[in-house]
Amino acid sequence: MNPYIINKGQKLADIMPEIESNINLAKKFPGIGATYLEIHSRRPSILIEPNVPVIQGKCAKSDEKFKLFGVYEGVTVDKIIRYLQEPREHHKLMTTPESFQKIKQAVAQVGIDLYSHFFCLMDESHLLVKDVDYREDIVLPMNDFFRFKQKALVSATPIMLSDPRFREQEFRTVTVDANYDYRQDITVIHTNNTLQTVRTYLEEHDAPTSFFINLVDYIHSLIKELGIENESAIFCAPKSEQKLKHELNFGNAYNEWKADRMNKYNFFTGRFNNAFDLDLDYSPQVVMLTDIKASSYTMLDIHTDCVQIAGRFRNGLESLTHIYTTDKNLPTPSREEIQVSLFAHEHAYKTINTLYNSASSDMEQKAFGEAMRSLPFNKMLYPNGDKNYFAIDNHIDDKLVTGSYHDSDRIEELYYSCNMFRPSCIGYEYPFEEFEHLKLQGYKMTVREKRKKMVDMLSELPETLSEYDLNFINEMRKVDSLLIEAYELLGLDAIKEMDYSQKQMNEAIILKQMKCNSTVKLVKNSFTVGLKYKCSEIESELTRIFELLNIHPNKTIRGETIKDYFDAEPCKIGKKRERGYYLTAELL
Repeated sequence: MNPYIINKGQKLADIMPEIESNINLAKKFPGIGATYLEIHSRRPSILIEPNVPVIQGKCAKSDEKFKLFGVYEGVTVDKIIRYLQEPREHHKLMTTPESFQKIKQAVAQVGIDLYSHFFCLMDESHLLVKDVDYREDIVLPMNDFFRFKQKALVSATPIMLSDPRFREQEFRTVTVDANYDYRQDITVIHTNNTLQTVRTYLEEHDAPTSFFINLVDYIHSLIKELGIENESAIFCAPKSEQKLKHELNFGNAYNEWKADRMNKYNFFTGRFNNAFDLDLDYSPQVVMLTDIKASSYTMLDIHTDCVQIAGRFRNGLESLTHIYTTDKNLPTPSREEIQVSLFAHEHAYKTINTLYNSASSDMEQKAFGEAMRSLPFNKMLYPNGDKNYFAIDNHIDDKLVTGSYHDSDRIEELYYSCNMFRPSCIGYEYPFEEFEHLKLQGYKMTVREKRKKMVDMLSELPETLSEYDLNFINEMRKVDSLLIEAYELLGLDAIKEMDYSQKQMNEAIILKQMKCNSTVKLVKNSFTVGLKYKCSEIESELTRIFELLNIHPNKTIRGETIKDYFDAEPCKIGKKRERGYYLTAELL
């Protein structure tokens, strides 16, 4: 089917009388009024929206003729019943996925046939895939969705859906495109230090700015580091609002957006990324931020999250920027490789399930049941054991998006392939000047001299570490991981007392951690494969380690005790030809 084409200034209602049934309405860009069209269609409707702010915003703007009734936490079944009993030509209900069951109860009590009476629109359908890993209930209405005679999906950022019921019910994808260039200019900044990059950005852009960062703790830390507490507001979920106000003593936190709550710097979590209209009388600067090394929760999908964020401001943007970091340790599997892995996990699950069903005793069946519940594929199932295709799609999508933050080339390729953006890609690198000099000059120093210099640098750090300081420490970790581990576990004074000794630091760390394999770690720290040790040396060192750990072995410690930990061959050592052992390999 040919796509619908919109002219500049038109809305969907100008080219489409109503949304067809059994279609996936794929808008090429947001903000063309798909939700508006269904609210004003001459039929009773149930619109399922991802988040409460969307519903609150749409209900506030609805007119009396097509009065929209919002259903979410706190709205009772009785209130829905009273609305349905009002003498209206067409009832319009807008609900979160979690509250859909309340509509079912109310409709049943009023005596309406839910599935034949209402048209059901699943708005922002991409979130069925994007959010199901942490919000399982988002797919709760889907079994009911497929029972509606009249139904549709809509999204400006559709994701391929594998649930076979779409194919069985002959769903079609209907595209809505434009005959003009609607692309949004965007500056894409790759950096190794988000704090410094944001600081530089604010120095160069002294105007109201809206930040989209999907992690409240990170937002709060960023605001403090930038020193903009009195000029900032945070819009987030209710629980995060309470945390900010009562635990972090940040007063300008809100779970509901209103224009008069906006400040010079405004921070939005993922709750406000989709479907929500931010109606302002000005065009703000917008900054999206992804710090993959700080938290994977800040990760933004270029083809969904970033497109949705760009479409939130109905009066346009002054500018759009995405600041992001990358991590070359991230895996980069292809879609095919992920699918093969999923198939293997499913096969493992089915194998254990067969053994569970064939168990010869209750005890055996219980053991197989526990094993089955621990398998990764168990997360891809509904509680009744049916396959959750949305969870499977989410797993594939999440792996692909995570892999895109492996390097800047992948991110830039995604931006250039996205029909929504006209990107300008740049990079900001912030070297740690003194430490970079140390790395360049390090080959001239002994290990002890280098460690002493690094300890001097660490001693100059403030008591409360900033993000910049943490990045500095992580750069040091790449050069001397033992020293940084000792710094984090033992402190600088202890390192100095040990005179920067490799053996002593290792030993102190092992004792600090005091895990069950401390003995093995300490023995391996004291003895090295490929070297010879006299029996007297072995006896003395093993005795010292056992006393250190307060261990009292049943057998007398002798030179041959080393064979409990290493493959060792008897040998003679020195001019006196003293008995000893040559260590050839570790046993443990």
